[in-house]
Amino acid sequence: FDIFALSSDSEQQPISVMEAMAAGLPVAAPMVGDVAHMVAPDNAILLGEPGSEAGLIDNLRRLASDPALRAALGAANRAKAEAEFDERKMIERYASLYGRAMGRPEFGR
Repeated sequence: FDIFALSSDSEQQPISVMEAMAAGLPVAAPMVGDVAHMVAPDNAILLGEPGSEAGLIDNLRRLASDPALRAALGAANRAKAEAEFDERKMIERYASLYGRAMGRPEFGR
């Protein structure tokens, strides 16, 4: 695939977006849930208003017609996914969070 499109009206932190980022894809999606915080900053140009079918179509057309943009945004998303959504790092963060909540900060180390 060359492009990841999300057309949801409601999301929180969609794993499908993380998977697309890890695969080095640009993401065209509405600004729902945490999507805007998840994608690389450069990819924000492809996030439209929730419920705007026309906006999503425009963003998909833009990506379809610009291979260099797809490659650049895909690379930026992959780098962000590796930095922030690496499985090992996420497990460490959850362990730390739960450890602090249980009054056992050493739990997350």
